[in-house]
Amino acid sequence: MKTSHSTFTNVKIALFCLSFFMAFLVNAQEKNEDILFENYQSYIQLPRETCYAHLNKSTFVSGESLGFTVYLFDKFTKRASVVTRNVYCTLETRSGKVLKKQLVLANDGIASGLFEIDDAFPSGNYVFKAYTNWMKNFEEPNFYTQYIQVNNPDDFDYEEEEDYYEIDAQFLPEGGHLILDTKNTMGVIVKDDFGFGMSNLTGIVTDSNGNEITNFTTNAFGIAKYEFTPESRRIYKVNFNDLEESSLTLETGESKGVTMSVSDLNDKIAIAFRTNYMTLPDIKDQTFKMAISNGNQLNVSDVKFGENSEVKLLISKLDLFTGINIITLFSEDNKPILERLFFKHDGINYVTTDSHSVKKLQDSLELSLTAKSINVAKLHNLSISILPSGTKSYNHHHNILSNTYLRPYVKGKIENAKYYFTNVDRKKKLELDQLLITQGWSSYNWTSIFNNPPIKEFDFEDGLIINANVNTTKGNKFLIYPQKNTPTITLDVPEGQRSFRVRGLLPTEGETFKIGVINKKDQVEKPNLYVQFTPSTIPEIKQRFSILKYKNENSYRYSSRLPILDESWGRIEQLGEVEVSAKRYENRVEKIKRLNKGRVEFFNDAQRKNTTDFASYIATKGYNVFQDPRDPRSLMITIPRRTTFQDNTEQLRPIIYLNNMVIDNEDHRFLMDLDMTTVDYIIVDKQGLGEGIRGSNGVIKIFTNNQLRTREYEVQLEPGQEVEVPLSFEPQKKFYAPKYEEYTSEFFKAFGVIDWFGNCTLAADGTLKLKIKDTKNDALKVFIEGTANDGSFISEVRTININNSN
Repeated sequence: MKTSHSTFTNVKIALFCLSFFMAFLVNAQEKNEDILFENYQSYIQLPRETCYAHLNKSTFVSGESLGFTVYLFDKFTKRASVVTRNVYCTLETRSGKVLKKQLVLANDGIASGLFEIDDAFPSGNYVFKAYTNWMKNFEEPNFYTQYIQVNNPDDFDYEEEEDYYEIDAQFLPEGGHLILDTKNTMGVIVKDDFGFGMSNLTGIVTDSNGNEITNFTTNAFGIAKYEFTPESRRIYKVNFNDLEESSLTLETGESKGVTMSVSDLNDKIAIAFRTNYMTLPDIKDQTFKMAISNGNQLNVSDVKFGENSEVKLLISKLDLFTGINIITLFSEDNKPILERLFFKHDGINYVTTDSHSVKKLQDSLELSLTAKSINVAKLHNLSISILPSGTKSYNHHHNILSNTYLRPYVKGKIENAKYYFTNVDRKKKLELDQLLITQGWSSYNWTSIFNNPPIKEFDFEDGLIINANVNTTKGNKFLIYPQKNTPTITLDVPEGQRSFRVRGLLPTEGETFKIGVINKKDQVEKPNLYVQFTPSTIPEIKQRFSILKYKNENSYRYSSRLPILDESWGRIEQLGEVEVSAKRYENRVEKIKRLNKGRVEFFNDAQRKNTTDFASYIATKGYNVFQDPRDPRSLMITIPRRTTFQDNTEQLRPIIYLNNMVIDNEDHRFLMDLDMTTVDYIIVDKQGLGEGIRGSNGVIKIFTNNQLRTREYEVQLEPGQEVEVPLSFEPQKKFYAPKYEEYTSEFFKAFGVIDWFGNCTLAADGTLKLKIKDTKNDALKVFIEGTANDGSFISEVRTININNSN
């Protein structure tokens, strides 16, 4: 047996332990399998990145906000992908017309944002997409897509699609081929016109004479399986007892070939390869290769039929990959013949919340969750949607587990995929296995693996890149002014070089981007640059995708006499932002004053605008300010006492801090360059309490915040060239649930929103407290998705009774 695996992951190579009943297996290490391994290794050489987006719900009313959190993963380790900072999110029509789009900043593999569902969305179905630039390198479905449904009260003529079903029954042989005169396992999936499974249908398989061969009953998702041995020159039909005109003729099998059957035996799986009497003479001396792969590792063993028409083998689940296992049978010349997907749940790390409680406040509730299994010292994030307990608006087909472990590996649509990863038991494992029989071949195309390995055309993106051409500019030292997410950047351009490039810029929409050039006198001037940004637009992702929408029971028929949202909601949302910001600022000022000694002065916009420099400011506070006439940039600050610049003033100088860093006491010239438009607050403590003997001359503490600088100040006070940024990161916005006319109405109970929290981390004691509106209903439902403990997942739904929550 021979193995191959990617160098980008640190996973142990699995070794097969095979037992045989009627088979002869030859160690593959003795055979020349270089072509298969070399091609596979080439195909997996580039690491993959996948993503999952948790949306606060799936059905919206015009006027609400769509809150989302995107989780980026290394496809193979299932841990956070931290190399990408640029996440693209779009809302599109079903035909692909982009209605809204955003560039969202990811930190530690997590990005969150909001889309407003406004008048741009008539009632209907739309597609939410989330993807990265790197994902465009691959044909596999590593990006995220999901339908959302919008109900617009203004569309009084909007009609729902009728629930008229035309049966779509598919009969899919396990492995991909139906072979005559040998045992076959058939997967069955019966769907309606909308792609949803038709449950509890009983099908009877009959032969040409009308004799019943076998029967089956579909499960909740319209899936079943049965075994039979089709005979030559016979026609087989399936009749559904519960449907009119339901007789279907099955396709005729192939006269020659091989079949596959996989059975789950708890701690191991049994794989059987079968052939018929017509095929055996042609293949008995051939050596087939059975490969088990997961998109990153490949294990191969030889299989020979010899004189037997059936080969059986047992594989311990310990030797399978956690998650998807792609079982493929190859001919001697490396052509894939059969393929079957098998899923192993063992090894997936789950975490859950332990308890919850609700505390009633004046007009709100404090919801407390405890998760002792989450290590708060490690990277973790929870996204939480809170909806009425009877909600019909949260109908995502996938959760974080099904989307990460299953979706990237299959080509077909999966109805309610999260079902197979919620409260997993033996029954659900077998149901998932039935589903995988109907999925056929995996999303990894062997033709591409052998002939078209992916090429790195698109990079991982860590912010924006600027390419600047230097025109008629004197000086080769450039300054990029700081922004909210980007510090000050200085760079020296070598003599004779007329261009430079800077990576990792993170401008937020609405921010000014400015570049200055530093002359020989260390003064900043306006340069003459031609600047281009990459990326400059939100790229499209053109890979095909297949997703299910939602059933018609999720729509709502409105009455114009019964408004849904309070008409004042728009004004309330804007006022809420102002009130919340003002209260937060007030609390911060009070806290800082309480924790510090001396006089604390917070700067307002007028002070920042009118205070020219720090020297003139501190002189108004009773300090002596001196400058050496021979050096205009010199500065010395002392406590009040007659002195000159030449006197020994070392014992008269106060301690000065800038953002908690001590300024050199020998010379305060550094403060001559202090940008007063960034000053947040200054503490003047003339007693110097807490600083010991060295504080006898007092302490001055300066705190700055680059976010306080406004565009007006930059234009006025910062020399440099302003550059228009064609594409910026979306600023973080607080989610506000709309104000509804009634909170006891049937509409609110089915489609209303209570709150959404996209970025939650636990306190040191493992608890999380959330403040939400008290809608005066008896219960609410909490939907939690997230990651923790460097590779663990949380996905759970809790119904919380307000009056009895513990």
